[in-house]
Amino acid sequence: MGGIGGVAGVWSTVFPAADRFALAISRVAPVEKIANPQEQNARTADSQQPQDAAKTTDSQQPQDAKTADSKQPQGAKTAGSQQPQDARTAAIVSQLAQRDQQVRTHEAAHVAAGGMYVRGGARFSYTTGPDGRAYATGGEVSIDRSAVPGDPAATIQKLRQVQRAALAPADPSPQDRSVAAGAAMSITQAQMELVQRQLSAYRTTASSSATAKTSSSFSAMA
Repeated sequence: MGGIGGVAGVWSTVFPAADRFALAISRVAPVEKIANPQEQNARTADSQQPQDAAKTTDSQQPQDAKTADSKQPQGAKTAGSQQPQDARTAAIVSQLAQRDQQVRTHEAAHVAAGGMYVRGGARFSYTTGPDGRAYATGGEVSIDRSAVPGDPAATIQKLRQVQRAALAPADPSPQDRSVAAGAAMSITQAQMELVQRQLSAYRTTASSSATAKTSSSFSAMA
């Protein structure tokens, strides 16, 4: 998208014949009286002709050079200012396209790892670039982190998948890490609840076994 900017030099044109003519006129001695009026008029006309030609040529040339000189830099300035503007626009579009790809890849990793616990897929926020296109510059994925009622083992399994989903992208965001940390805490709580349930179940089983053994002894003594 770049252009070649050139500066054109404007050179004044030299007319050697006219210069020599003007110099020759300046050295002519005062006109002598001539008896023949026709010859006098011819000399007068001849002396005026080179002077007018030299003055006209000399006065017009700088004006033309100034006109060309004033027009040329304007075009060069326009081309020079347009080139950096095009470069900046291309750079912005390239950055937005790269960001769009990163965001979509990031959220796709969350969705793939979250599986059945993802709610509604990925949602994106967009930025309109200088080319008029909308680019994804932010995104989010909602995931179910609630505990499975009455089943700490199932809760642990679910939250471990949530944790994997949060850390699935190659570059987890601070929010992703926060979700993973929250899932880890919930897993710990579910594990404690599972241990308590297992201990309670063991005690219940042991108590039932002891009761059954005592009843059996009483029956034997009877």
